[in-house]
Amino acid sequence: MAEAETDKMDYNMAEKAEKDVSPAYDGQRRRSSVKYPRIGEATELYGDVQTAEEYGYVSRGLKSRHIQFIALGGTIGTGLFLGIGRAFVQAGPLSVLLGYTFTGMAVFGMMQSLGEMATWLPLPGAIPQFCARYADDALGFAVGWNNWYSSAITLCAEISAASIVIGFWNEKINVAAWISLIIVLVVCLNIFAVAIYGEAEFWFASIKITTIVGLLILALILDLGGGPNHDRLGFRYWKNPGAMKEYLSKGDTGRFLGLFSTLVNAAFSYSGVEMVAVAAGEAENPRFAGNISIDLGTYSDWQCNRKNIPKAVRRVFWRILFFYVLGSFAIGVLVPSNDDKLLNPTKPGAARSPWVIAIYRAGIPVLPSIINAVILTSASSSANAFLYTGSRYLFALAQNKQAPRFLLKCSRT
Repeated sequence: MAEAETDKMDYNMAEKAEKDVSPAYDGQRRRSSVKYPRIGEATELYGDVQTAEEYGYVSRGLKSRHIQFIALGGTIGTGLFLGIGRAFVQAGPLSVLLGYTFTGMAVFGMMQSLGEMATWLPLPGAIPQFCARYADDALGFAVGWNNWYSSAITLCAEISAASIVIGFWNEKINVAAWISLIIVLVVCLNIFAVAIYGEAEFWFASIKITTIVGLLILALILDLGGGPNHDRLGFRYWKNPGAMKEYLSKGDTGRFLGLFSTLVNAAFSYSGVEMVAVAAGEAENPRFAGNISIDLGTYSDWQCNRKNIPKAVRRVFWRILFFYVLGSFAIGVLVPSNDDKLLNPTKPGAARSPWVIAIYRAGIPVLPSIINAVILTSASSSANAFLYTGSRYLFALAQNKQAPRFLLKCSRT
């Protein structure tokens, strides 16, 4: 009896969800928009069908698995694999661990709030629109253009890093050739249907997740003495050269400044985590995972599905824990912060990565090239993601009438 009452309650909630939708996202559910859902959404946004047909609208082509893997691995680039080495040299392993943990706590809280807004109002390039709608137009303008600038700069940084990473194998070819190839790749992944972008990010994220899980297992094995040299490390490097290093000053003040300096590196590594909210505007069904028909279909179909965007946002917790917190901890027990290869890297690319340095120190010859390939795919994936988010920020600004109107123009795909 209680189970029947619960089922009835869930069905009523499903019906309410069909009726109580945000103004910007009912084009896919209204029967008048079933045939041309993009035109339906664009008409509600621009006010008339003629303008909607002139400019078009983004298509909801990102599947549930695309959104989930974007949440787990999207925009993770060279900051985690390469840039973290500089923070270790400067501040020490404990400072890096604490810096990434503190930043992760702030990011997780922010993502919970942003996830609620993105579920209610799943718009492309949502963040500037949230600021303009619920705070002030000036805030939407400032946030939108600053986020676009950040995406543009980070895009260039990741492309440059990817070209340098290739130098691990071949330093004779000019990096301009590799930069050109990566630009062509990234543009091609973004210029066609958004489903192609989503599929690429799905596989890129799969590679990152597989690699980081493998590296964490490897770190545990090496730390316990399971490597070729059978040297049990424990917390040796937290004692010598030390867990927290002094920076710009002496004593406790210097150690605090060292900890504080890691927040800059952590912020760069975490950048782009809000991409789930940006992609929500192009998710097939942002409120429910799976395929739900326009008139909700059967009750059992709805009952078997979970919410899509909230589910993706909750998975950001695991991304923070495994990629950043446990990753920084693992590096801290494998590599001393005064290692010569960290202080004076002699080769580009993966040779600067503390992960690769740890593998070299353990005497494993094959893995550095594999890790370098992963770093290359991570940098390319991050560049791909930042080009996507930057274009959506411009689209959102144009919707807010804070950018040129021609930026509203969308291709048919």
